[in-house]
Amino acid sequence: MMRKIYYLAAIACCSITMMSCTNKTKTTESSASDTTQVIDMHTAEIALDYYGEYKGTTPAADCPGIKQTLILNKDNTFTLNMIYIDREGTDFTESGTFKVEGNMAILTNKNGVVSYYKVEEGRVVMLTADKQPITGDLAEHYILKQEKVY
Repeated sequence: MMRKIYYLAAIACCSITMMSCTNKTKTTESSASDTTQVIDMHTAEIALDYYGEYKGTTPAADCPGIKQTLILNKDNTFTLNMIYIDREGTDFTESGTFKVEGNMAILTNKNGVVSYYKVEEGRVVMLTADKQPITGDLAEHYILKQEKVY
């Protein structure tokens, strides 16, 4: 009779040990899957059709605005045409090269001057020299909308 009690106790002990090992494995697997992070690889550089022609009118201090046309070519060159509204002979064109890093287009003109644009679906947003969006009441006027896709 005593042997049966020891035998049952040994079986119960082994069963409890095996169940706790099984639960630890499941807990470890569960916590490992809970800490898995998904990295969002969706950037303008790989996901958007940013080559094309963008247009908009930006504010100006001494005239009603500046009509801007920005062309981003597939060979990573750009052309920016600026027409000051109601000002004769104030059309300016600059060109150079650009690259897209993440969601930012970095334009460098032929004189080495750099400008920044945030690339979004169907538009680019002009950024300041320190790569920040323009804020305030006129912020929406610093957006150039894509007119053509190349």
